[in-house]
Amino acid sequence: MSRIFEALRQAESSRSDASKPASLHASLSEISDRRKSKRVPLDIAVYVYGHGPGKETFHEEAHTLNVSDGGALLLLSVPVQKGQLILLTNQINEQETDCRVVYLGTKYSRTVETGIVFPRINPKFWHPHMPSAEEQAG
Repeated sequence: MSRIFEALRQAESSRSDASKPASLHASLSEISDRRKSKRVPLDIAVYVYGHGPGKETFHEEAHTLNVSDGGALLLLSVPVQKGQLILLTNQINEQETDCRVVYLGTKYSRTVETGIVFPRINPKFWHPHMPSAEEQAG
């Protein structure tokens, strides 16, 4: 029984206040490093197609707030859920791609910030002349 209490004391001491700021800092740096490519503020008109909760189809013209090689943040007025698959069409170059909703953010009067991710990195989806993350770094 004393070994159990000793293990509990060691666990408590490893979680002491002195170690919390370091672990919090490490956690925040992990979160900020999740993004695979740089976001660029860009307003692009897109068509969004999908299925609602009752399997009814919807389509909407929306606009991006920012874009990256791996997805975008856009404003949607139709209700979507995290994990939902939608089809996105870029109105400038008429490219289409399936994507997944990964973030639902700030709600405005009729729209919600919606983060989407492509199935794979696609730097040319937004514009043929948009530099990729590698080109921006070099």
